[in-house]
Amino acid sequence: MSYKPTYVWPNPAFPFRVYFEHENLRIFIIENIQHNWEWMSQYSKFFKPTDFFFVYCGWYHSEFFAKQAEEIFDELQLDRKRFFFLYNEQAEKVNFEKKGFCGEIINQNSWLDENKVMRVLPNIEKHFDAIYVGRLSAFKRHFLAKGVDNIALVAGNNHGNVAVSDIPTASFKNESPLTPDEVCLKINESSCGLILSAEEGACFASSEYLLCGVPVVSTKSLGGRAVWYNSYNSIVCEDSQEAVAAAVSELKNSPRDPFEIRNAHIGLARHFRAKFIAVLAKLFYEHGIYDVDAHEYFYDNFMHKLRKSYAPDFEKIFRT
Repeated sequence: MSYKPTYVWPNPAFPFRVYFEHENLRIFIIENIQHNWEWMSQYSKFFKPTDFFFVYCGWYHSEFFAKQAEEIFDELQLDRKRFFFLYNEQAEKVNFEKKGFCGEIINQNSWLDENKVMRVLPNIEKHFDAIYVGRLSAFKRHFLAKGVDNIALVAGNNHGNVAVSDIPTASFKNESPLTPDEVCLKINESSCGLILSAEEGACFASSEYLLCGVPVVSTKSLGGRAVWYNSYNSIVCEDSQEAVAAAVSELKNSPRDPFEIRNAHIGLARHFRAKFIAVLAKLFYEHGIYDVDAHEYFYDNFMHKLRKSYAPDFEKIFRT
């Protein structure tokens, strides 16, 4: 085939999950459309009429993403009705509905397991005015935090992105990867968490701050993280060093109740999960699967971040 999208997963292991298997229905969870081009272009002709795909939006699904998805669906002659997009925000839904795709706003951060590591640590002293948990990539715009005097920087793998060139002077910066427990402690030691990118996905770190009961300072953004913000748990400021520093100062000097922040996040996550379960229940009903309770199945098979990354055996999945 001559067509190829602008980006596909470069590694043999990538997000893919066989979520439900029944003789009447198979459900898969994939992340983005164009990233899956390599295997879809080889195996889409073997999709069964009873195969259904949930599409997780791992990055802002712009009009450009929608156009590429349209091109792929046309090239491979895929049925849009068998794909359901889990949009992170309304703008994505609008972009894709224009191209005939269906889905609902079911934000990806709903799949963070609140019973795992990220939690409120009571009576922890605040050592940092702010923390920025994020890879040292240029799109994270660390330079906007240069007006914050007492900042902790926690970074992981850059995943091949353009590296940041202007890092703020930090009171703490990890030199080696931190464990999730260590990250949780550093977040709890901070008065607020920073997310300063203009565009990405819903950003797990943003919700990890909130699950730790720490308010967020964010710039205006595309990608869905703002779905979780309200006037109590966050300040969304202008894209300037002065505005970021002022927002950090306000949250430092007006502490929030960490349990109120955390509980609000969990409540909204459960709202989104209920929407997913409703779609699942409808699928079960439409395919004559009456002996499986969608709510029970969802929670029995709940996985942190919903999907997993591995190298699927597509020959076995689709050709046997």
